[in-house]
Amino acid sequence: MSEEKTFRPERRPVSADMNPAEAQQQLLAAQNMRRMAEMDEMDGPPQPTMPQLPPGIIQGNIPPQFAAQLAGMQQPQQQRPSAMQRQRTMPMQSGPQIPADSKLADIIAAIRPAMNYEPVYLPSKGKFYDGEDGPQDGVIHLRPMTGQEEEILATPRFVKRGQAVNMIFNKCMQEKFDTEQFLTADRTYLLIYLRGISYSPKYEVEVKCPACDRKFPYTIDLNDLYVDQCPDDLSSELKDQLPTTKLEFKYRLSRGMDEQRVQDYRDRKMKGGFDNSTQADDTLLYRTTLLITEIAGLTEPQQIHQLLKELPISDVAHLRNVTSEPPFGVDTMVDIYCPSCLHDFTVDLPLEANFFFPRGKKGKRNT
Repeated sequence: MSEEKTFRPERRPVSADMNPAEAQQQLLAAQNMRRMAEMDEMDGPPQPTMPQLPPGIIQGNIPPQFAAQLAGMQQPQQQRPSAMQRQRTMPMQSGPQIPADSKLADIIAAIRPAMNYEPVYLPSKGKFYDGEDGPQDGVIHLRPMTGQEEEILATPRFVKRGQAVNMIFNKCMQEKFDTEQFLTADRTYLLIYLRGISYSPKYEVEVKCPACDRKFPYTIDLNDLYVDQCPDDLSSELKDQLPTTKLEFKYRLSRGMDEQRVQDYRDRKMKGGFDNSTQADDTLLYRTTLLITEIAGLTEPQQIHQLLKELPISDVAHLRNVTSEPPFGVDTMVDIYCPSCLHDFTVDLPLEANFFFPRGKKGKRNT
């Protein structure tokens, strides 16, 4: 029967041609070492007991402390406490853990079915995503916001840095996409959709009539906003021709990261001493430059930026329109009539503070 293989120091055999005196000397040395070890066991302090390791763990001449750690890492199944013996906890984002048998855990478990993720069909239909930067089928799953997301919106540093919306999207979306990579048209749709399922599609705003200058409250039903779906025949490789100079150009659609870059560009201009009285604000031109990938054979951003400055204003307006207004997304233009003068007018959907912090309706309290 073969001996079980374990990690042991290798023993060197005595060679047949070794000098007898040398062999005798090694034998005496080995006996002395064993004698000293026996004396240590009898007279010295007790040696730590080697923990019993489970099968499959390295055994042999290893430090007791390391052996104890290994034994803890791979404890035999029969020695583990049962599920009933262990106090199960419910993980939270922050703060203390909630015992699963507590009343708070029961309440949270009861309200979770109302927080189910529901499918959302993006206006782009996923045509411009590759599966890494967004869903190729154009479908994601969202849940309503909770108090944790409201805390993000109420944190000024997140809002000021433009991080709040991205953080909200990433927390409320079941998929692990980085929503900063999403098209601006899809992000606008998600923002409105998330507001509707979290609070209500009824959005109360205050508007001003351009005819009589009177301000009045108005309720916008977000469900009434028209959503254009991406045409099936729209190519993902976008190209066009300028109406005046007839120059051909290629472009891409704006994404969340582009909007952040534009905001950072404006902030840098302001911090660098941008003077509104003496310098022109080229932020719009900078944004258009970001989205033009090629024009008249030019691909360098600096050259494109300089060319845009020299183009007729009709061509510049065309570039800005095609890059900012794709043929899909939410139509955020709202038709309103004034209750005083009955004037009809149109406004772009105002994103006021109560978009995510709705004002409660005033009413009589129960006494």
